[in-house]
Amino acid sequence: MSSPTNDSPSLADQRAAVTREAILKATQDLLVNEHPAAISVPAVARGAGVSVRTVYRYFPNKQALLDAIANYFPEKADVYVSQTFESVDTSREALVRLWNTFDENRVAVRAEHLSTAGRDLRERRLTETRTQIHKMVSKTVPFGTEADRERLTDALVAVTASSMFLELTDRLGHNSTDAAHLAIWISNALLEKFASDHSPANPSTAKGPTR
Repeated sequence: MSSPTNDSPSLADQRAAVTREAILKATQDLLVNEHPAAISVPAVARGAGVSVRTVYRYFPNKQALLDAIANYFPEKADVYVSQTFESVDTSREALVRLWNTFDENRVAVRAEHLSTAGRDLRERRLTETRTQIHKMVSKTVPFGTEADRERLTDALVAVTASSMFLELTDRLGHNSTDAAHLAIWISNALLEKFASDHSPANPSTAKGPTR
């Protein structure tokens, strides 16, 4: 008969893990069902069925709670972002997959927009996203000035960001797939407008970019 190894969690560790998960679950429920202003340590404690003191034992403040929720999601999002904007053709299908993943992890996406760690994660992801989109823009519409392409890149970053996902789904009521298709439609319109305004075949290009 085998004896327990030193790596086996103790009963106290198991109870601590269950309590921590209950606290995180209560925080997630508040993020889904309540206004962000309603999220507080006492509210989380009530939802988890524990004391406020117990919550503080695991998380020193509300920001630490939101940081823990935000950190559930970034690895999967980072993988999708790196594959999303390689070309116009691949970006359409990939954006649908990415935003469906946002939908599956909506609580974590909301937490990213509320927490310090989440903002840091989005800032890090922004660098990769912008690099990918700029490469796609330079390949798709290689005319115009670099400043023109930088502006187009920023517009496409805004249209495909998680903040746009939340705007279209939370505020305007679209499902994640329809929201992604709407973002793709806007992106295509921007690319087509840019191509029309800046193509060497357009005589007005010589007069400078349109405003």
